[in-house]
Amino acid sequence: METVVIPQKEYRRIIDRQMRIEKDLRVVKTMLQHEISDGEIRPEVLRRWEKISRDLDRGKGHAFSSASDMRRWLKRL
Repeated sequence: METVVIPQKEYRRIIDRQMRIEKDLRVVKTMLQHEISDGEIRPEVLRRWEKISRDLDRGKGHAFSSASDMRRWLKRL
């Protein structure tokens, strides 16, 4: 395994960004739970969401070049 050294300022920025993203995801998750019950979500959609959640937990994610690209990706979910 290779060790990568990054400046402390950059590391702090990455951690802060991750915390903001996790907070936003909690808000979205809470909103979805209030709006619909698990019975209303199709099983294949639920599996896809779980896969995305697992990927995010493992450090994988999606990068978007614009807000409109992000909206399109979210609509396809």
